[in-house]
Amino acid sequence: MAALAMKEAEIQVAPSGQVALMADGRKLTEQQAAFVLHFTSTPDAIGNASESARRAGYSQRSAAELGHQLLEKPHVQDAIREANKRQISGKIAAKSIALLSRVIDDEAVSMKVRVDAARTILDRAGYGAFMTQPKRSDERAMNEMTKDELLDLMRQARKEMDRARVINAEPSAAEATGTAVTTLEGTER
Repeated sequence: MAALAMKEAEIQVAPSGQVALMADGRKLTEQQAAFVLHFTSTPDAIGNASESARRAGYSQRSAAELGHQLLEKPHVQDAIREANKRQISGKIAAKSIALLSRVIDDEAVSMKVRVDAARTILDRAGYGAFMTQPKRSDERAMNEMTKDELLDLMRQARKEMDRARVINAEPSAAEATGTAVTTLEGTER
């Protein structure tokens, strides 16, 4: 198995016994890469950890347990997520949008289902009621972060919460009457 490629060489598998590199530089073994490939794209193994492990070359007797263990590994989870994202972002996404569009226009379908279809399209397009910031490509799962990185993340979250409190706070009497208020930082509000 000299080179096993997952769409556009996102996972490259080195010669037998070596490691595979994902696009972000993290490493998978050859068997882990094969497991991800089967788990995400082999018709009889999609979503089936045991079958995917067997097809990836793990022992028949321990495939169920090993498949379960692989699904718990953060770098394997990330590889699965990336493989699924690539598959969904192409032809399947276009078909899904077309189907939802037909549902929205079909007056024989209940209004609730039509509204749900419309909401789904708007949410995926970024017009949802609760806008979230897109995840940066350099973000990692919290269990992969160092103590300093977690503390920094907590500081950033506190700043956002403080900013939200200021935005949502009732205006003071001075603010309500239009009187300038100087904050601790010396700026006017």
